[in-house]
Amino acid sequence: MQKRPVSELVTALQDLGAKISYANNEGFPPLNITSSRFSGGEVYIDAAKSSQFVSALMMIAPVLKKGLIIKLNKKIVSEPYIKMTASLMRLFGIDVDFSNNKIIIPPSVYNIPDYTVESDWSSASYWYEVVALNDASEIKISNLFENSIQGDASVCEVFKSLGVTTTFLPKGEIVIKKTSTTVKELNFDATDCPDLVPSIMASCFGNGVKLNLTGYSHLKYKESDRLNSMISELSKLGCKHSYKGRTLVLEGKIVEKRADFTTYGDHRIAMSLAPLCSKTDSISIDDKDVVLKSYPDFWSDILNLNVLTIS
Repeated sequence: MQKRPVSELVTALQDLGAKISYANNEGFPPLNITSSRFSGGEVYIDAAKSSQFVSALMMIAPVLKKGLIIKLNKKIVSEPYIKMTASLMRLFGIDVDFSNNKIIIPPSVYNIPDYTVESDWSSASYWYEVVALNDASEIKISNLFENSIQGDASVCEVFKSLGVTTTFLPKGEIVIKKTSTTVKELNFDATDCPDLVPSIMASCFGNGVKLNLTGYSHLKYKESDRLNSMISELSKLGCKHSYKGRTLVLEGKIVEKRADFTTYGDHRIAMSLAPLCSKTDSISIDDKDVVLKSYPDFWSDILNLNVLTIS
């Protein structure tokens, strides 16, 4: 996390009156935060790098004396995450007006009802990848719903092109199944769902599908420079890449049967590379504990499938 930039959020909070300074490197954690009071008001934040900064400001807005008016720049990435935050806040009794690149949240009091937290569609993408890479495979996942407000629920539609169908069962279960052949070429815009990119890149390459990827500029601000991390690691198995304007073209088939993968301290890199061992003789992952950030049981879950062997 010390390599992930946070300056946009820190600057916004400082503009509101927060006392925050950088402990080591300017623009990155760790931070020194001194207790202070601020009443809210109007703030501008650049939403071109991460929607998480916007969500963070939104969630504190109701408890500020003046609430918040959050002004965003024209280029917003991962907008479904902002809309998800707004939807949940409304459910919890907060008035949120999000329109014309402006979010208005007056002071209020949270009223939290009983609420079941849905499973993470981003994490489910790795199981979609497993199914996409293994013919006639089928996996059941609990606590995912057809009317999900998570932006990454779009994984259902994306992986249709890779031969994976999603069946929604009662009580929040889904069955994902490889039922058909994949397309020869896939176009994907990552603007709204960047967390799906690693699993889509690995799935396409593993199946020999040409990928035309756009909307990826904000991937450099994740736990690693996620796009280049994936390009570097997939190249170890023979993946080729090129750029046509702002489109990244990923193509080729697996020609190497062994790879020693580097995770760059990024949980999503590790989880997206692991399923590729079903297409190789063996792979190694340099830092298995990196998945603890978002999915501590990933390795035990993937080994329980009995189709993969991981060293």
